[in-house]
Amino acid sequence: MTRKILHMMGESRLWSRLRRRHFLWPAAIGIVLAVGYNAALPLVISTTDVRPTMERMLDAWSGGKSRITGEPNIRFWPNPTLTLYGATIETTDGTPRTLARIGSITAAFSLVSALRGEPALEDIRLIEPVVTLERGIDGTLNWERPRWLAPREAKADNDDTPFGDITIENGRLQVFDRATNYAREFPGISGTVKWPSFAGRLNAQLSSMIGGQAVSWALACDEPLTLLAGRNTTLKTSLTSAPLNFSFEGVGNLSMKPFASGRLQVSTASLPALAAWFEGASHEGLPESSFDLSANVTTGDATLKLDDLRLAIGGATATGVLDVVAPANDTPRVEGTLAFDRIDLNGLQPLFAQLPVDPEELARHMTEAFARTWRVDVRLSTQEAAIGPLRLTDVAAGVMVDHGRASLDIGDSTYANGRLSGRLVLSEAGLTRGGKLELALKDADLAAAVADFGFTGPVPTGRGNVNLDLATDHPFWTPRAADASGRLTLSLANGRLSEFDSDAFSDLVRRGEFFSLSQAGSGTFDFQRADIEARFSDGSARLNRATFIGPTGSLSVNGVIPYRSGSLALAGTFTDATNAAQRLRFFVGGSWPNAVISPLSVLGEPN
Repeated sequence: MTRKILHMMGESRLWSRLRRRHFLWPAAIGIVLAVGYNAALPLVISTTDVRPTMERMLDAWSGGKSRITGEPNIRFWPNPTLTLYGATIETTDGTPRTLARIGSITAAFSLVSALRGEPALEDIRLIEPVVTLERGIDGTLNWERPRWLAPREAKADNDDTPFGDITIENGRLQVFDRATNYAREFPGISGTVKWPSFAGRLNAQLSSMIGGQAVSWALACDEPLTLLAGRNTTLKTSLTSAPLNFSFEGVGNLSMKPFASGRLQVSTASLPALAAWFEGASHEGLPESSFDLSANVTTGDATLKLDDLRLAIGGATATGVLDVVAPANDTPRVEGTLAFDRIDLNGLQPLFAQLPVDPEELARHMTEAFARTWRVDVRLSTQEAAIGPLRLTDVAAGVMVDHGRASLDIGDSTYANGRLSGRLVLSEAGLTRGGKLELALKDADLAAAVADFGFTGPVPTGRGNVNLDLATDHPFWTPRAADASGRLTLSLANGRLSEFDSDAFSDLVRRGEFFSLSQAGSGTFDFQRADIEARFSDGSARLNRATFIGPTGSLSVNGVIPYRSGSLALAGTFTDATNAAQRLRFFVGGSWPNAVISPLSVLGEPN
């Protein structure tokens, strides 16, 4: 029994040794083959073939002449990889100009094709490429049209050289426009371009740092050759960044007259941040507001049409249609309609507050190119509008700009339970020269208007009509606009004069002593009709007529109100209905609402 056990143990050790030998031999053979593979292939594959192969590929891509100065480096493990250094692409028009410089190019290649002497390169990686895009004064580009952009029917079947996957690392785009002296550089460009073949789908994903902000751009197109050849095809593109988001999906081309038809979306979380990013300077005067626009866009010959437009700005939303026309030999114009849920023009006050007062300084800071070179005819409607203390509803208005003439017309609106219409016309000499304002309020409740404007003291209220015409030669947002000239008329029926007790007032006048108007302010004076007419000029209002006729008496006042200083210089009469033969005459001085009444008897009998 013991002998049998020893025999079995011996056989087990023998079997283990055999198994170890069977494992070690394949491993050793694999290592030898790997070493031989890396040692022998560089001797079989020549590096002199890969440089012209890459140069031919760059020539085919760019349409220029490529040159690679660095020595190629080939690595076979873990995958066959080629690296070339110092590539340059130049123009072929007889005066070589640099189109692009590439620090290094890395590409994978097929081992079988390399053994044949024609390595097929794929999965190209461009390290630190610098591309220059320049438009000359005559409008021509420095890049020539590559051969693969020729019409497809003229290309041979075997000329469908695939681009493969192209990866860009730390690239840079330099843009120059000699016609406008525009120059811009976009550094830190990285991403991939996936284009397996000319007839295949193109997908591009690129990112960069522009103005200190990370920007990502994407493009997807099923027929890229059609797009690049200037013919219509479907595409989808988007730009994503913190200050601006943009996307388009539809049909378009990249011809000399680009065409697009599809859904456009543009949005920003902050208009001041967007303006600061775009211009490289802070714009604290702009109202802090978001902006979101989406529309079906269609471009034509110098035209842009926005249908099914949806706009959101400053918490307000609008829908409508806009047409933009920019003919070559005529003034560009914007036409259309926009329907808002609400408009708050008071949000623009911080912008106007920062405008310079001096016209010359304003001319240096604020261009009037829009008013001079654009024509605008846009119809507006809104459920609610805020303009200063005014709160209008059901507004129908229009904005007109035509060769320096600009106007805002309120065709109809509801205010103070009445109908308000008006017009604001800017001077043809520019924003710095003011303009004209016309307002007409019909069958309105003046009590609501008085509350909105915060008037105090004896103020007439009731239902009636108000007409206001003003003109100024100074910017509307400056204190000098108070020097406006114009006319105000007001007519009321069945109203009341607040804080005016006619009985107390007549008693105080009869006493023949000076008194404050507030001493007769404990009641109201009901009137059946009131008419007021005043003219404005040079910071003063000339009150030509202010009459109030009621069942208990009549009141009439006229004179001058230098409203710049808040003072009063008025003469008036009061007739008591119970004693019509007695007309109480008085003088009003001091300031509003703390006016001082001087009975005429006191003024006529000096002591």
